[in-house]
Amino acid sequence: MPRLPQKLSLLIEKLATEIPTILGRNLVGIYPYGSVTNSSFNPERSDVDCIVVTRRDVSEPQFRKLKQLFEQTEKSNSWATRLQIIFLIKGQLLKMNARACHYQFGVFRRGRSDGNPIIWLDYLRSRKIVFGPSVDTFLPEITPRTFLRALRRELHYLREEISLKPKSEWRDVPMYRAFAVLTICRVLYSFDKGTIVSKPAAAEWAMRTLPERWSGIINRALDFNENGRESEIPLRRIEQFLTFAESKLIGSNAWSECDSPGTGNTAFYRPFLDTNVF
Repeated sequence: MPRLPQKLSLLIEKLATEIPTILGRNLVGIYPYGSVTNSSFNPERSDVDCIVVTRRDVSEPQFRKLKQLFEQTEKSNSWATRLQIIFLIKGQLLKMNARACHYQFGVFRRGRSDGNPIIWLDYLRSRKIVFGPSVDTFLPEITPRTFLRALRRELHYLREEISLKPKSEWRDVPMYRAFAVLTICRVLYSFDKGTIVSKPAAAEWAMRTLPERWSGIINRALDFNENGRESEIPLRRIEQFLTFAESKLIGSNAWSECDSPGTGNTAFYRPFLDTNVF
């Protein structure tokens, strides 16, 4: 667990108190994941990722109170704008297009979830708990098929922003281009190893493992992630790197058995009781 800035620790303590008060018995638990729970945490650039699990959809009165909480917190704690919180319903954690709420970039809204198992596998690296029981009491099994489909979706999301959308608000943002390169590195690492690591760790692996022609853009993405230096990452090179990754995941037969039901593949996650309180 990294050493957190005092204001961030205070923010987490506030959420651990206020969210249970607002949601009451509808709340199952609050689970941080990502860099805030590991050594890749960078106080200058890291987001604060968190999953809130509820028993049912957030009601309108609860939604209004949560929105008010986030708006008030933004005024008193600068870390609030870096919060990335997704509210998921317990019975629909891995379901595509499930109802969800999102707090991101200072905006709280209702939306949908893609049932992404990657955030849960990321969470399971640390198993930190802000509030609630171990996820082993409710998280469904994550199979190789589920994991591979999620990795492919990650590449599809990047392809939409980088190439397909006529107008993308992110395509020309230096931060997003660095994010895209590091995300591709992590997808390739996860495909190769069947597990999750931080984006910087995956990038270091990619530098050692992938063809040298990708080293330039990976180095630039790492430099931006670690130091905030904006060295341009050419869009065409990102598109080429993305095509390279797509050929590995979509054109490869390495996991072809995952697309056939009933193969008895070993799960990447099966519940077992373990608790590590934040």
